Amino acid sequence: MAPKLPPSADATALRAPASAFELFTAFAWISLRSFGGALAFVERTVVRDKRWLSAEDFLGVYAIGQVLPGPTGMSFCVLLGDRFFGLRGALAALGGFLLIPGALVLAIASLFQQFQHLPQVQGALHGMGAASVGLIIITALRMARTLRGQRVGIAVALLAFAAVALARLPVSTVVLTLGVASVAWAWRVAR
Repeated sequence: MAPKLPPSADATALRAPASAFELFTAFAWISLRSFGGALAFVERTVVRDKRWLSAEDFLGVYAIGQVLPGPTGMSFCVLLGDRFFGLRGALAALGGFLLIPGALVLAIASLFQQFQHLPQVQGALHGMGAASVGLIIITALRMARTLRGQRVGIAVALLAFAAVALARLPVSTVVLTLGVASVAWAWRVAR
């Protein structure tokens, strides 16, 4: 069962998905539009378009998904689906995220085998890679806005950046270390 995060200050403007099928279709649509940068589409859909989560709650669920094993997008689907509809919601969101794109990937892979040598195909792949980098940067900047006025949160974010980007430490080590330190700090402050 997913951890139940406390509602944020703007929780009154939020709404739950109407059904597990709505989760399925939303995540199917997200995965069909996102080539290497699903996080930007997940944030837009879940926070701004559907208003299922506040920006703060999104960041919390995303952070939990980062710590869990496996791809973060899949963990996010399971956590969000479980939050609203339990196991049925988790399976619906994950199914939407994987089913249609999985079939498309298999079809595209067979076509790619035949046309991978063409310069147009190589150019398209380079362009998609650049677009994915841009989407990740935009999403990181949007997520950073939730840290306004939170000195400890900003410090943790900067430490994580420095540890991964500059010191080249493994992401798993950084997330685990800073996660434990953050929980310990929050527990100490709450006492």
